[in-house]
Amino acid sequence: MKPLPLYRHKDTVFHGLHPAIAATVVFSLLALILLLRHPVYLCLAGAGVWSLVVLADVARETGPHLRLGLFMALLVVMVNPLVNHRGEHVLVYGPHVPLLGKLDITLESLVYGSVSAFRLLLVMMVFGLASTAISPDGLLDILARISSRSSLSAAIAIRLYPSMVVEAREMKEVQLVRGERLQGGAWQRMRAHLPFLAALFQGLLDRAACIAESMSARGFGSGKATRRRTPFRARDPFFGVFSLAGVAVVVLMSVLGKGDYDYFPTLSNPLRGLEAWAVAALCGEFACLAIIGWSWKRWPWLRSRM
Repeated sequence: MKPLPLYRHKDTVFHGLHPAIAATVVFSLLALILLLRHPVYLCLAGAGVWSLVVLADVARETGPHLRLGLFMALLVVMVNPLVNHRGEHVLVYGPHVPLLGKLDITLESLVYGSVSAFRLLLVMMVFGLASTAISPDGLLDILARISSRSSLSAAIAIRLYPSMVVEAREMKEVQLVRGERLQGGAWQRMRAHLPFLAALFQGLLDRAACIAESMSARGFGSGKATRRRTPFRARDPFFGVFSLAGVAVVVLMSVLGKGDYDYFPTLSNPLRGLEAWAVAALCGEFACLAIIGWSWKRWPWLRSRM
């Protein structure tokens, strides 16, 4: 039973951001990926997302998200040409299937599916960055200012998951040492895992009871809650402004009708819909964030100022 990647604090500029600013960066990346349709702009956004992953030093931690994203992207690439028959350039003339029609595979549907799969992969990469480089305690502290009960439930759930995974791994190792057969047919595996699941469920109930007793002993809910405040630092405005500027550029492109790309009925020229100012703005945004992160890591004097 492998646990999902969890947040681990590292000595990087992204880990040191205020949780609200880090969430703003993540949401701005998602907005860029979901609003952009041109493949060249999506490639620029992908390069920017990967640069932030490297900047946060979480390339290895985001591996499970990337593998899941690659699997889902492969499904999109395989399924989309079979259900989307639009396009004028037919690559494969397929058979006629009842209720589905003629399964012709066109170049346009294949390219559209590939771009959609790449967008899905970028979304998974952004979620991997958020789950491994943003402190959940900081996000829950922001949520607690809005709804304390919801944030309490989320905090307990987040804290119980890692301990449940560790306890399940230890119990499984004990079963293997005792000679329990955890492999074989479906009936044998089910019988071998029933005591394991029952003990795990009992441990979760005991842990929940201990948390309730601890909260009651500390007088939770009897008075006004005290919250720690995470201060904003000099690096936070840079990341916030550059992230929002990227979203503003994409929204401006949509309002002006620039940067669109047509996949059907024929593929447009990918260089015809490019805007020099938009490319320069997107490249400048991610380049500035990368330079700030590299400088923060390289120069101790700048780190002390930010």
